[in-house]
Amino acid sequence: MSVKKLLFLSAIVAAAGLVSSCEDVPPPAVSSHSPSFGPEGTLITVEGMDFEDLIAINFNNGLAADFNPSFGTTSALLFRVPADAPIEEHTVEIISETGSTSFPFRVTHLPPEILDFNPKNANEGSRVTIIGENFFEPVEVLFFDSIAGNIIHLAEDSLVVEVPAGVERGRIKVKANGGSALTAELFFSTVDILVNDFDGNGLRSDVSKWLFYGVEENAGNAVQSENPSPIDGNYLKLSGTDPGSIWIGGAENHSWDVADFQNFGIQSDINNTLISFDLNNRGRDHTHLIIVLVERDGSPNDFTRMIHVDWDDWERVEFPLNRFQDVNGASVDPSKIRAVKFHLFNELGSNLPLEVNIDNVKFIQIN
Repeated sequence: MSVKKLLFLSAIVAAAGLVSSCEDVPPPAVSSHSPSFGPEGTLITVEGMDFEDLIAINFNNGLAADFNPSFGTTSALLFRVPADAPIEEHTVEIISETGSTSFPFRVTHLPPEILDFNPKNANEGSRVTIIGENFFEPVEVLFFDSIAGNIIHLAEDSLVVEVPAGVERGRIKVKANGGSALTAELFFSTVDILVNDFDGNGLRSDVSKWLFYGVEENAGNAVQSENPSPIDGNYLKLSGTDPGSIWIGGAENHSWDVADFQNFGIQSDINNTLISFDLNNRGRDHTHLIIVLVERDGSPNDFTRMIHVDWDDWERVEFPLNRFQDVNGASVDPSKIRAVKFHLFNELGSNLPLEVNIDNVKFIQIN
């Protein structure tokens, strides 16, 4: 047989062997994949068989996923959800030279992100507003990773949740879209002791429980409901000018003549107790306010803290009680507090009119 014939026959045999080899390789098969849903960029792990000679990995409508065969084996693949994959149910198709297989995958929104939340402390049953992004259903809010809160309102960029029972202090987690986010700050569960909201709903809600001194007009016009617009109902107004004295006058809730009001019954310590109130100066940004705490069966001295009220609208102010000291530098004992006073203070000794409006005075015990 000539050399040419031998070469021709060898080529036929080799080609036949190649065709036979290709036909012997079955199409790919998927046994499992993880996760089953996620946003763009999610890394998907697929296990199965016969993942050699892959041609493409496609999502819906032929949208190709980038994959590198060097990161996989004949029984495992790694690839990511394409950046422009629509948010919907997808059929992911794995295509080789000998066939194809597929599995379902749901492309979701990006993981949630928390930008802020308020208030930073609240009682059981109170509502907390969380501001962020990508809050798409289903959404779950967990206090301290385990205690679920009831979601009252849900939008893409905010949600309102009730504080559940059993909460103390820790971060709040929002779970959505296959991911989760934590608040940057700790949330504290609290118990409020209301001093006065001036609306008839407080522990000491009767206006007659407050004494007024200094400028006489304070006594007759102290409780207002307009100018400025109230937060909710009435508020305490202190105002006046007195160029001859630094003390413009003020008000205090007095209780020493009422047996039930021996003290406020605060049980938390000085580092875990706040005094909280809303303030508005109606544009009198030269106004200073002195907050005074008085003890029963304790120090005869006042415990004070001064604040410059330099904003126009209502604003919540909170101080830990460890910032209050008397003239000797001693700290107040929360369990002995029996009165709160508010004084207008003319720091400049001028005859400029001063004004401060006060509402929702309360002590906050942090659990």
